[in-house]
Amino acid sequence: MSTVVADEKLMSLIREIQAKKKLNPPVAKKTWREAFGTMPDDEFSREAARLGEEWRRSEKIAE
Repeated sequence: MSTVVADEKLMSLIREIQAKKKLNPPVAKKTWREAFGTMPDDEFSREAARLGEEWRRSEKIAE
């Protein structure tokens, strides 16, 4: 494959991607919490935190 053919294919792909982005643009989130979220404060998350702390103590990771 020559560099001219490869360049034409690359430019074709770039145009295709740009056209798709115009049809369905990415939606930016306003805040960090909206983008990544936070862990809920419920029974399951507290239990997960407790078990994680218990495991770290047993492995002597956090003292």
